[in-house]
Amino acid sequence: MKTAEKLNCRRLDDSGFTRVDLLALLAALALLASIALPSLGRVSEKTTIAQCAANLQQYDMALQIYGNENQDNLPSSIIGSGFWAWDTAAYVVTFVTNTGVKWNALYCPGTSPRFTEQDNLSLFNFDPGVFCVLGYVGAIPANSAMTTSPYSTNVNATLTIQRVAYSNQFLPVHPASRALVADATLTESGSSSVYAAMLTYDWVEIEGGYAKPHLSAHLNGTIPLGGNVGMLDGHVEWRNFKDMLPRASSGVYFYW
Repeated sequence: MKTAEKLNCRRLDDSGFTRVDLLALLAALALLASIALPSLGRVSEKTTIAQCAANLQQYDMALQIYGNENQDNLPSSIIGSGFWAWDTAAYVVTFVTNTGVKWNALYCPGTSPRFTEQDNLSLFNFDPGVFCVLGYVGAIPANSAMTTSPYSTNVNATLTIQRVAYSNQFLPVHPASRALVADATLTESGSSSVYAAMLTYDWVEIEGGYAKPHLSAHLNGTIPLGGNVGMLDGHVEWRNFKDMLPRASSGVYFYW
């Protein structure tokens, strides 16, 4: 046998790899990676959703404490200037953080990597002593001067069971099905409640007063997967995007 042929042959007891062995190994690794990466992505998103739910739970409970200490009344979300539904009066945020909620728990981890912790801190200090731009929306009373505020049927003035105007009558709504705080799923494109129309909206490039355009949390590409919602009874639940409705009006629309 020629020397070159000997070099291209490998006995079974040799410890090295032939070129064919190496290519087969690389192909197997590529196949495993193609299977594992989507799973890792799903695990990562589930972790983000869980952290977001924990954040909202803290925010929700802080507002519950406020109501309990103020004869059942919930605070007004904004005093003075402020334009969007997440612009929250400094006194409200101070109360929330004084209950032990860390400032960064008021921002959804689902908006990273565009919004870093430093970006969120800048939003937290957007107008010191007046209001903070939060990453979550409170369904609480708002100043009438705000450009965007929750629809009146979504506002909670108190912790007690709400009565909502519907078809010329007032219907009671149980606290377990009444949103108090929610993920910020927002768009400038429109306020349709038709899912097919919602799919055509821009959820990732919403221009505001900050240097970076805002985006909705928990995106799957350019469309939100959904968002967490903290209820008036204190529990937090996940709501799929297709089940969301526009809840805040004018200029920028917030859905939950």
